Amino acid sequence: MNTEDTFAVDPKCVQLQVKAANWQDAIRRTCKPLVDNGYVLPDYPADVIERELQWATGLPTMPYAVAIPHALKPDNVVSAKIAVSLLAEPVSFKQSGGTEEDSPVDAKIVFVLALKDSSSQLSLLQNLMVAISDEAMLAALATAATPEEFCNIFNGCSTAAAI
Repeated sequence: MNTEDTFAVDPKCVQLQVKAANWQDAIRRTCKPLVDNGYVLPDYPADVIERELQWATGLPTMPYAVAIPHALKPDNVVSAKIAVSLLAEPVSFKQSGGTEEDSPVDAKIVFVLALKDSSSQLSLLQNLMVAISDEAMLAALATAATPEEFCNIFNGCSTAAAI
């Protein structure tokens, strides 16, 4: 089985109460554990920002909006991981699939996907979309007190299979 299909989150890649000035800062801060732990190369955050400028990833999910930025190419990914920031205050991301006239979404949770295999990206995104469309789950994630609690909620109480 491709480990990217599991889309589990590891506590060392989860940050709570992150203060970000804007969406670019939110991406950089969310990528920090990926860089610090050697899962991605130092240029990865810039790749993610470049892709976000081309194709926005803000989603008006309820009760909290989320953003799911990722890089266009896997060149800077060493090991597939998902990093998460629960923002202290939401930041505006352009809406995925939106037009210039569409209002931005104020994302409270940012999921950065670091994927090596672009063919598994669609499957991962579909699975992630199912998870974040659950309003009760998003509400619980937004109030997690620790990275471990966040992971237990998101991963269905199992972090053993974290990618």
